[in-house]
Amino acid sequence: MTLQTQLTQIREATFARAPQSAIEALNDSITNIKTSKQEEQALQPGEVMPDFELVDIQGKPQTIRQLHTQDFLILNFYRGGWCPYCNLELRAYEQLRNDFLAFGADIVAISAEKNTLGVQTADKNALSYPVLTDADANMMKAIGIVFQLDEATKREYQNFGLDLQQIQGNDHYELPVPAIYVLNKKMEVVFMHFEADYMTRLEPSQLLEILKNQLQIQVI
Repeated sequence: MTLQTQLTQIREATFARAPQSAIEALNDSITNIKTSKQEEQALQPGEVMPDFELVDIQGKPQTIRQLHTQDFLILNFYRGGWCPYCNLELRAYEQLRNDFLAFGADIVAISAEKNTLGVQTADKNALSYPVLTDADANMMKAIGIVFQLDEATKREYQNFGLDLQQIQGNDHYELPVPAIYVLNKKMEVVFMHFEADYMTRLEPSQLLEILKNQLQIQVI
């Protein structure tokens, strides 16, 4: 079963029981991201990824460069361990990690959730690759993939029992647009995938095929 098939099943099950107000708020949020053309303002292929210091699940500072030990490094920016779509994606990358390593690429997952919650995300998804916290989404803001929740979406998240203030340790109500960046050894972006609809993700197997076919600077 593909990742997208699993994501679609979750979406259908969620929307089947969600109130209409929630469905409208979530769809409007996605539409707003698409119409804002935020993807065009984000860090692009050919540009250099800034080397931010993040925090791992042990509370230890780590820079992107320190973690970049292969020919390529895949940065998976996800919303948080509370997001079922993100959990499926994280597991899908874990299942193919050895295949990625065979082609000289490793994976790092990054969110703005507190590192104590990152521990839970890593454990429940049995992740062997690093899970990092970008406190206050500073790195994600710098590369242009953060958006602020509107009031309607805030209310619906609260109705779902999601307390982003507690999850992220601030009152910013900001989330990353799910994005995949691939860096070469020079920290240059050689591939990006920006997904305005968080219920849709790039298939890890598709990215693996791109790596197999000698990755060049590109965006899909």
